[in-house]
Amino acid sequence: MIYAGFWKRAVALLVDSIVLIILMIPFAFINGESVLVVSYIISTLMYWLYFALFESGTWMATPGKRLLSIKVTDLSGGRISFGRATGRYFAKFFSVIILCIGYLMAAFTQKKQALHDMIVDTLVISSSDVRSSQPHMGGEFNSTQTIVVNRNQNAGGERLVLAGFDSNGHVVRLSFDLADPKLSQEGLYLGRDSLSCDLHIRDQSISRRHAKVIKKGNEIWIEDL
Repeated sequence: MIYAGFWKRAVALLVDSIVLIILMIPFAFINGESVLVVSYIISTLMYWLYFALFESGTWMATPGKRLLSIKVTDLSGGRISFGRATGRYFAKFFSVIILCIGYLMAAFTQKKQALHDMIVDTLVISSSDVRSSQPHMGGEFNSTQTIVVNRNQNAGGERLVLAGFDSNGHVVRLSFDLADPKLSQEGLYLGRDSLSCDLHIRDQSISRRHAKVIKKGNEIWIEDL
């Protein structure tokens, strides 16, 4: 997983601020105390919905973040809910009141998290081109796909999916049939060698035969080879 650096996040925030300023121009010419109160309420709602809807949507990013190829995720790299995106937006209040040190923390923390990210358990990471594919016999994929499946397909059987990240920060999903007899007997081999492994991952950071997945009773064991 590749965490987005402080400066990339800062530029994305600048772009979003410019977009929001443009959206707020019509309200800048409104006069009158009562009208200004309504204008303030509208602007607050606009800022909240802008960040919460975009970051919990399919982009997982505001226009500024998307322009910089970064996105907001949960701790496992998944899409966050609207509720969590809302919590993240309002948690920025704590990042601001301590002289914006909460924002600066993104430059020094291990996972490049700002204070508001830590409060709601979110990450800002570089966007990855993650593509899915339907399982098929042979388990072979082109070089741009990161979904990995068991060769032995049993249509309709109960399946287990293990998800993680490769050395480039791309999502890898290992999907296999729990009823596969090989899983309970000799185990399924995972590695870079497509000929000798049941679960094939094209990543130079792992061995040709890297690990074995085996079912023992109701438990799934992973043996490091």
